[in-house]
Amino acid sequence: MELNSRVFVTGANSLLATNTIVELLSQGFKVLGLLRNIEKYIGPKHKNLSLIEGDILNDYDLDKALIDCQYAIHIASLTDQNRLNYSDYEVVNVFGAKKVITACVRNNIKKIVYISTANVFGYGNLTNLGNEEMSIKKPFVYSYYAQSKFQAQKEILNYSDVIETIIVNPTFMIGPYDAKPSSGKIIVMGMKNKVVFCPPGGKNFVSVTDVSRGVIKALINGKNKEAYILANENLTYKEFFIKLRKQVQNKFLIIQLPKTLLLTLGYFGNILRSFGIQTDISNTNMKILCVNNYYSNEKSVNKLEMQYEPIDMSVSKALKWFDNFSLINKAK
Repeated sequence: MELNSRVFVTGANSLLATNTIVELLSQGFKVLGLLRNIEKYIGPKHKNLSLIEGDILNDYDLDKALIDCQYAIHIASLTDQNRLNYSDYEVVNVFGAKKVITACVRNNIKKIVYISTANVFGYGNLTNLGNEEMSIKKPFVYSYYAQSKFQAQKEILNYSDVIETIIVNPTFMIGPYDAKPSSGKIIVMGMKNKVVFCPPGGKNFVSVTDVSRGVIKALINGKNKEAYILANENLTYKEFFIKLRKQVQNKFLIIQLPKTLLLTLGYFGNILRSFGIQTDISNTNMKILCVNNYYSNEKSVNKLEMQYEPIDMSVSKALKWFDNFSLINKAK
């Protein structure tokens, strides 16, 4: 794979896409980023970066963007947890993925990396970590987002005989360039709140900069039809917030919520959703916060030669970025 190749990246203003673009450019690649609004791109400008406005559901936009590219990384997806209908996720995450890969085939792209989620595989506990061989588990089988990514992954792999296709499955990412913020909400909670209410479960945390490097390693060295979980430290939410509290000036109080309270909130969230009110609170989402959602990175370490930075370092990078981003916004 030539380092001056042009790589097509969808969802160019998202947390992972922005970090992946920055990493691609640093490694000598040329990048064509597709996004709905160029003004929302917050990454640094670069002579080898071109941005184009477009929609992954529009064949013309995709063909226009792919014309001079050799490789593709499909990151764009709907990740909001408040949508009321599976069809909202299906349109973007499933139909969108199919649009992207068929456009890649049509435009003779050599290889595509599809960004899925670790939650399409079964999670485990500290003595038996989830991996790429384990089937999706409850409560994620009821999550519209996880369902859509699971279906999209199957759709993408259907094309692996006509285009080299690699799947990357990150866990919960934290780090810079999270302007929305998306997963960075958990960082902002510790920066701004005097009290942080903590769920009883846990999850796997990973640096988004590590994931961006893993995506590129998969692009270069990944094997056709293979999936790679990119994961790092398995922590309870309380353990994560303790790590975060050590690095912020705001020494917030951590209060762990009982499972019964969260499940009760989920019940009332379902009632609100039945009246058409969009909310992140639902029975499924509350159950997700109560499980220890743990994964192994063994395959990515052995097959992609991944190395992961300590989560404390990832937290530090995220805090520094959010501080700088806030100062820039205040100066405008």
